[in-house]
Amino acid sequence: MDHTEYVPDTGLSVDYIARPRKNDMKTQHYHDSYELYLQTAGERTLLLNDLRYTLRSGDLYFLKPFELHYTKSYESSYYERYLMNIPISCLSSLLTEAETAALFGSLDSCVLHLDEKQAAFALDAFRKAELYSRRNGFLSGKLLCSVVLQMLAFISELLSQKENAEALSAEHIPDEIVSAIRYINRHYSEPVSLEQAAERVHMSRYHFCRVFHSATGATFLEYLYNVRLARVHQLLLGTDLGLSEIASRCGFSSTAHLTRIFKNAYGVPPREFRKIQGRGRSAG
Repeated sequence: MDHTEYVPDTGLSVDYIARPRKNDMKTQHYHDSYELYLQTAGERTLLLNDLRYTLRSGDLYFLKPFELHYTKSYESSYYERYLMNIPISCLSSLLTEAETAALFGSLDSCVLHLDEKQAAFALDAFRKAELYSRRNGFLSGKLLCSVVLQMLAFISELLSQKENAEALSAEHIPDEIVSAIRYINRHYSEPVSLEQAAERVHMSRYHFCRVFHSATGATFLEYLYNVRLARVHQLLLGTDLGLSEIASRCGFSSTAHLTRIFKNAYGVPPREFRKIQGRGRSAG
C-alpha cells in the first residue's frame, strides 16, 4: 500500500500554500493533533466521513485528532490556504491542565463559512501565527501560543453561538459509497471484503472500485486499513491492551498481520511505536 494514513505530531506548525495547479492527496489521513484550516482563495474540496464540502475563500474547518479526512481539487485547480496543526500540549505554558481540558472539551470538528469580519479576524491570526513561528526565542513562542489560544477561543465561541456562524453546506457523495463507508466504519473489526461491499450496494466490482476511489481518494483496501489503523493507534496510546486483543478488536487476523500492516504504514512495529510515543509523552 503506497499511502499515508497517519501524520504524526511534530509540534505546533503553521503552513501557507498557494497552488497554481491541481494537487490531490494520495488518500485520506489523520493527525494526533488538532487541525485548523482557512481557505483564502480558489476552491478546494474536503471529504470528511460521508460528506463532501466545497471550500471557498472565508471557509474554515476545525478537526479533532483521529478524524479521517481528504482534500482534492475538482472544478478549480487553483487555491490558497492556511493550515495549522495544534498539539494539545502547546497551551501548557498559558493554561492549567483543567483549563486546557475545558477549552478543548468545548470544541468539536466543524466546517464553517465565516462572514467578512470573522474571515478578516481569522486571516490576521494566521498571518501573525506564521510570523511568530518563523522567529526564535521564548517571546515569539509565547506570542504564537497566544494567537493559537485566541483562534481556539474564536472557534469555541462560534460553536456555542450557532447564530454567529454559518455551517457550510455539504454535498453528499454517491449514496452507494456512503453506504459502503458506513458499512466499513461499523464492521471494520470483522472480516470485510471488497466483494461483500460491492454486492451490498449492488455494483459490479470494477464500477465500485472506480467510484469509491474517485469519491474518497483511496482504494477500498486502503480505506479499510486506514479505519482499522486509526483505531489501533488510539488503543495503543490510550489503553494497556496487548497486541493480540488489539488485533482482534480492529479486524486483523493475527498479531503478525497487524504488525506487518502497521509497520508498512508507520515504519515501526506497533510495540516499538507504543514505546516511542510513551517516551515522548513522558518527556513532554
